[in-house]
Amino acid sequence: MTAVHVLVPVKGLRLAKTRLAHALEPDLRGDLVVAMLVDTLAAVGGVDGAIPTVVTSDPDVAEVASAHGARLLPDPAGAPGPDDHGSAARLNAALGAAAATVRARDPGTDLIALQADLPALRSTELASALAEARRAGRAMVPDHGGDGTTALLHCTPDTPLRPAFGPGSAARHAASGALVLTGDRPGLRHDVDTVDDLVAVARIGAGAATSAMLARIGFVSAS
Repeated sequence: MTAVHVLVPVKGLRLAKTRLAHALEPDLRGDLVVAMLVDTLAAVGGVDGAIPTVVTSDPDVAEVASAHGARLLPDPAGAPGPDDHGSAARLNAALGAAAATVRARDPGTDLIALQADLPALRSTELASALAEARRAGRAMVPDHGGDGTTALLHCTPDTPLRPAFGPGSAARHAASGALVLTGDRPGLRHDVDTVDDLVAVARIGAGAATSAMLARIGFVSAS
């Protein structure tokens, strides 16, 4: 079975999820980011042949990721995650560097660049997207709003990853030739930037770590 290296970029916790600043204090936002990362990594771990690699400059994130079975690569720019619109170029550079490092070590591997804030992700969703990407060569999963990208799947090892995350990334990835994958994959498409997104992932069914975090902060989803 061909291995797939799943690259998960995570920015510094103190800078994360600023669009939730009106609802959560910085420490709680950081704890939420960690919980979502844990659930995302748990889903990745359920995919046959998947090797998670967290790309980060934050030592706390690195400690958590390592404790949950992920490999680590340093973020060369001390860079941001995909929710930082002003830092998309640095994010893409970090992912490109990580992809090159992984491919140098394991030339035949497939790659997935995956958002870290997918707390309702199911292993079956990611596995089915990977199967489609392997048939197409390159594919992407648009976020629930249709503008962004939650996963870029690259199964042509002789070509570079060419990530284009940031505002409007879904259209850019599609224009670059990536097959657009939608289907019934709500957990894979629902990243978290706003309180409404938290409501949505709670309805879908967040993983154990995020569910515990939502209970801790007294979050109650709409019925």
